[in-house]
Amino acid sequence: SYGFSPEKLKTIADQLSFSEYLFPLPFSRVLKTRPKTLIDFLLIEAYKNRLIKKMGLNQPDKIEEFFQQLIGEANIEDLPLPFACNAVDLLTGQEIIFSKGNLAKAIRASMSLPFIFEPVNWNGHLLVDGGLINNAPVKIAWQLGATKTVLVDIHRPLAIIPPENISNIFQLLQRVMETMSYHLHQDKIEEADYILRVDVPYDSLDFSQIASIIEIGRKAAQKNLNQIKKALHL
Repeated sequence: SYGFSPEKLKTIADQLSFSEYLFPLPFSRVLKTRPKTLIDFLLIEAYKNRLIKKMGLNQPDKIEEFFQQLIGEANIEDLPLPFACNAVDLLTGQEIIFSKGNLAKAIRASMSLPFIFEPVNWNGHLLVDGGLINNAPVKIAWQLGATKTVLVDIHRPLAIIPPENISNIFQLLQRVMETMSYHLHQDKIEEADYILRVDVPYDSLDFSQIASIIEIGRKAAQKNLNQIKKALHL
């Protein structure tokens, strides 16, 4: 919606290290190498008795500053293409839909995964990732005027795991979130006109495989391009 080409987006993703924003630099220097997954980080931090100093794990404005450097003070209503994203207000439990206002702030709120990023304080709301209650927002696209929708589904079937895979509070938290997200998602995805299922063989919080994930998505889109066009009557 902002106008970046796929090539530009790939360049941004290639240059972006989520570890820089999730993990403080002095801590990274101590470790020599940054943890690749959330579980790695949480276990190490717990061992070092420094876990959860605030509501989240990162500095509150670092990600937002990155977006502001990237897109400036752009407003959603001024974008070339219609755009919206959602968040959840922890104070009311209600979904908040951003369809106007500061784009960087909206994206920052919409991606605020609980326990990972600080919730965003905005106009009396305390906002976290909208996927907490709606991670397949087809109806939001309808509200923007869409008559046909394509939904990209990266959820893998919920695998049966052995008890030893849930041996600490952090693995328990991750499994609870996976289970909740999976069932919420299944209830909503059928609203889309076409579902592009992409098999991504990585944990959703593994930030070390960006290039591979992009290529997997490209191949899936190319493989299903004719079916997508047919579903959209193109």
